Amino acid sequence: MTIQELVQLRSFNTLRLSSVAEFFVRASSSEGVLEALQVARAKKLCVRAIGGGSNVILPPELSGLTLNVALKGRTVVSQSSEEAVVRIYAGEDWHETVVWAHELGLYGLENLALIPGSVGAAPVQNIGAYGAEVAERIERLQVIHRRTSEVLWLANSACDFAYRDSFFKSSEGREWIITAVELRLSKLPITNTTYPALIGALGSQQATPSEVMSAVIKIRRAKLPDPQVEPNAGSFFKNPVVTEEKAKQLKEQYPKLPQYPLDGGRVKLSAAWMIDALNWRGQSQSGVCVSEKHALVIVNRFANDSHQVIEFAKKVSFSVSERFDVQLDLEPEQVAGNEY
Repeated sequence: MTIQELVQLRSFNTLRLSSVAEFFVRASSSEGVLEALQVARAKKLCVRAIGGGSNVILPPELSGLTLNVALKGRTVVSQSSEEAVVRIYAGEDWHETVVWAHELGLYGLENLALIPGSVGAAPVQNIGAYGAEVAERIERLQVIHRRTSEVLWLANSACDFAYRDSFFKSSEGREWIITAVELRLSKLPITNTTYPALIGALGSQQATPSEVMSAVIKIRRAKLPDPQVEPNAGSFFKNPVVTEEKAKQLKEQYPKLPQYPLDGGRVKLSAAWMIDALNWRGQSQSGVCVSEKHALVIVNRFANDSHQVIEFAKKVSFSVSERFDVQLDLEPEQVAGNEY
């Protein structure tokens, strides 16, 4: 195993921000992860794990050891006549995994097609789109503790999944590195077409999983900029969740603001609608802009580091707070340069 020094991580984050890791190593197996952790302990280095970098905002400098989790492999571990459990290692591409499962006749991930990033990052954010979340399909996760090297399998119930959230975003959860994900998928051609955009694309017909996946891919390509062409981290702001009382107040003031009732007397609001209402789409500053395609996406045109991106995002968020009295939280993780 080769530990590199002063490695530029621009190619390891889809915002293409400059970020230099003090030490860097790429691990392609669980043994490699354990070896890297052992080296870090011997050198008394903090450890950060990164995958494809599609949902992070990296700082200009990262102290300690940056561990690129690059484990590969996909396999069916058990199955019955109606369902199967598949094991996917953390370094696999998420969209390629969705396509792989679909081609095997294993369904349930179609709504999550074309989401950028690695499989290991998917549970952290509890990625979701078009009425589905990955937590609905997760059976268990293999994790390694970055300080003790303990290896565990965590059941879905231990992961505290919520809207764009999980145990792995907590201080305790950050200590664990995800190395493999097991998903329970259906052999029956189930579909989820309840999301408005899918209803609009598919109509009232009884869609097949293939038709759902094709519709999702078509919608995403039409609405969202390709990170390979326009550097971005996907949706930059979470859709805010408010009380029913607050939602009712906003409905009276802004009848066209989309609202989505949730359990427990809460309501999810459309952050994109509010940003659009304030005419942010296409506006730019210091090489950073709100995408012309989608108001939730911030594109890096030529900014060099995270400070420029964060300052621009704060201006967008502040304007929404000032007009609608609603706080927008960042969806990508803002990584600290000296986290531990």
